[in-house]
Amino acid sequence: MTAPLISVVVAITGPDAHPLPVVDGLGKALVGGGYRCEFVVVLDGPATRYERELRDIAAHWPLRIVQLEGGGLGESIALSAGVAKAKGDLVVNAPPYLQIEPEDVLLVVKALEAGADCVATWRYSRIDPWLNQLQSRFFNLCLRWIMNMPFHDLNSGTRGFRRRVLDEVSFYGDQYRFLPVLARRQGFRVVEVRVRHREEKGRAGFYGLGVYLRRLLDILTITFLTRFTQRPLRFFGYLGFTAIAVGAPMALWYLYSKFELDQSLSDKPGFVLGALLVAFGFQLIGFGLVGEIIIFTQAPNLRDFKIEDVVEGAGDADATDGGRPEEGGPAAVKPAAVKPDAVKSDAVAPTSPVAADDGRAANAVPIEHADEPLRVRELLPGEDSRWDSYVSRHPLGTFFHRTGWARTVAEQFRHQPHHLVVEQGRRWLGVLPLFLTRSLFLGRNLVSMPYAVYGGVPADDERAQQALITQATALGRELGVGYVELRHLEARPGDRPRSPLYVTFRCELPDDPADVMARIPKKARAEVRCARDPAAPAIEGKRRESFGIRVTPDGSVDELFELFAENKRRLGSPSLPKRWFRGLVEEFGKAAVVHRAVDPRGRTLAAVMSFCFKDTVYAYYSGSHSDVNVTGVNNWIYCAIMEWAVEQGYRHFDFGRSRVDSGPAKFKKNMGFEAEPLHYEYLLLGPGAKLPEFHPSNPKLALPRRLWSKMPMGACNFLGARLSRHLP
Repeated sequence: MTAPLISVVVAITGPDAHPLPVVDGLGKALVGGGYRCEFVVVLDGPATRYERELRDIAAHWPLRIVQLEGGGLGESIALSAGVAKAKGDLVVNAPPYLQIEPEDVLLVVKALEAGADCVATWRYSRIDPWLNQLQSRFFNLCLRWIMNMPFHDLNSGTRGFRRRVLDEVSFYGDQYRFLPVLARRQGFRVVEVRVRHREEKGRAGFYGLGVYLRRLLDILTITFLTRFTQRPLRFFGYLGFTAIAVGAPMALWYLYSKFELDQSLSDKPGFVLGALLVAFGFQLIGFGLVGEIIIFTQAPNLRDFKIEDVVEGAGDADATDGGRPEEGGPAAVKPAAVKPDAVKSDAVAPTSPVAADDGRAANAVPIEHADEPLRVRELLPGEDSRWDSYVSRHPLGTFFHRTGWARTVAEQFRHQPHHLVVEQGRRWLGVLPLFLTRSLFLGRNLVSMPYAVYGGVPADDERAQQALITQATALGRELGVGYVELRHLEARPGDRPRSPLYVTFRCELPDDPADVMARIPKKARAEVRCARDPAAPAIEGKRRESFGIRVTPDGSVDELFELFAENKRRLGSPSLPKRWFRGLVEEFGKAAVVHRAVDPRGRTLAAVMSFCFKDTVYAYYSGSHSDVNVTGVNNWIYCAIMEWAVEQGYRHFDFGRSRVDSGPAKFKKNMGFEAEPLHYEYLLLGPGAKLPEFHPSNPKLALPRRLWSKMPMGACNFLGARLSRHLP
């Protein structure tokens, strides 16, 4: 397959340009990544200053020079002119100096290949003077707050586009910096990738009043264009009603004074001001109505959306064979390795691999495998479906490896993902989900995966696995963490320290739901019958007030959270916040099921949230009232979940982890499950780093746990929602 042609457009609009290092650096990076490239240099002014450099560039790289007539036309016009002369379908806009590390341009290109229409870059770990950084952050913060768009660095001059974006998005003046905002406004898929920043030469200090004024006006313009161009009445209406709300009370007060208090209006300028504000407000509303009429008449010509795909039904004569696999589901065909065509060039391809998207740990050494080296990089925006497809196919891929789990963790707890991919050419050989966690109790660490039983490395072979672990080690050192925690389900080769603290419980389900009860030990079966059957024979020492309990898969997050938080308080541990459970349901939909046990009076006695993935049901979060154990409710609800899983076609049941010899572990053994050791491995990196000791088995935490169990429920929920971020 022929590698795509990348057109790099460089607009020279000022005297500080250095095109030779830009073209040479980006060119070597693109060729080394297996791409073809061309450069379009746009001169917005006289070319004499750069003639020698441009001749040097043309001797080594495909180069096209566009000379604009006159000069001082601005970067927006220069960019448009360069795009018009570019031949590639993928366009990278770069400033006329090396603003980022050249290898990171590959992150932009790969994001475009992954499906993005526009790629903005975020210069991570800025090395500008602190005053320049402060001004830039304030500018971008204002943009995010006003426009409600998640861009961190719109001043970054390196961006990637599909050609159709630049053909369809209109921009002028200084609006080139807002291209990602405008593209998103028109329905294009816009992503942001982190790149390594290079030191920029220039003046440090305040930019001047004119610059701030222009940027303020730019923000107001873009805000109007993105939020009100098709709803002008909302903009003018807000202003109009505000003017009326201020002016009307003023005018009415003075009228009241005139007619009720017999005061003259001749010396009351406030009355005139109020009347003018009211009149001005109605005028603004009128402007908005006229704008709405114009928008209505032009509505058939306006499009704020882009159609990504159309799936035709079988009854359509033009329907084609094919379609997308369901997210997270198994793919029909495993993609073959693709080796890019060789590119003829006099330039020397760089030997370093693709940098991580935040620029850290970018100096990994390629590992030779077959005829191409292995490269480890971070997951790019737009590659979530490919990641989930790989996890779904791999035997060691679990529910917690899915990108949905990572998204929920990042949204709810603000931990930073660093998901690693090892690839050979364009073929993936393994993945490693990682999160940088910051904890008051555990410090800075890389964890795979936080808030999950399982994590670690699914890989095709040992060399791919080792490449990921090696890169995780390098990343951990760069991030200054104490350790890297890999929560493996199965033992992996190597002598890395392991924690013996946890075990897990799993079983294969029978073919018939009726056989579930037969596999449960005799004592547990009696407990189940005691809770399930209204007329079951009584068990010595057991109360019968809750016999005849029903278990249904229609429980709510509110019910689950109430019981879960109550259980956590009894155990002396902070509870996860309710928003976490809501986030899981919103993310996974029907793959997150809440079963509840209801007594004949309609009271929910117990609830369990289970996750469904591949052929396995994970019974993960649970809660019950303090008195339900006497009725066997806990035994019955898990038995019912297994029966339900068999009915739904699942083949395995995962009871989750427990601490060795803990109460939950004994309960699971009484249900007929055998304990399996979990192989939690640690890469100890920091000085004096050791295995984490902040867990309930630590005797030092006995007193805090007793105190927590005595706290009011409301205080536990409030504090637990804030402490849970520090207990990944």
